[in-house]
Amino acid sequence: MSITEETIRHVATLARLEITPGELQTYAGQLSRILGLMEQLRAIPTEGIAPMSHAVEMTIPEREDRVVCQDRRDALLANAPDSAEGCFRVPKIIE
Repeated sequence: MSITEETIRHVATLARLEITPGELQTYAGQLSRILGLMEQLRAIPTEGIAPMSHAVEMTIPEREDRVVCQDRRDALLANAPDSAEGCFRVPKIIE
């Protein structure tokens, strides 16, 4: 499958992208090569092969799920340039 420059121009128009004639040729070639590789991958027989999430079999180390909430508000607010009533104060950005 190949992508024509007309297809690239059409998609660029829909996406409101400005593309030069040189870029049209470059993108058409690059996308055609990508689609060619996808066709090669599609041709590989995969029946009977179990799906996998990683190329290497591995287990993820897990830690105990426990609450470790600490009240660090005063320490965090000490680093703030401005605070009031236990909250960060920031400049108003919406009039």
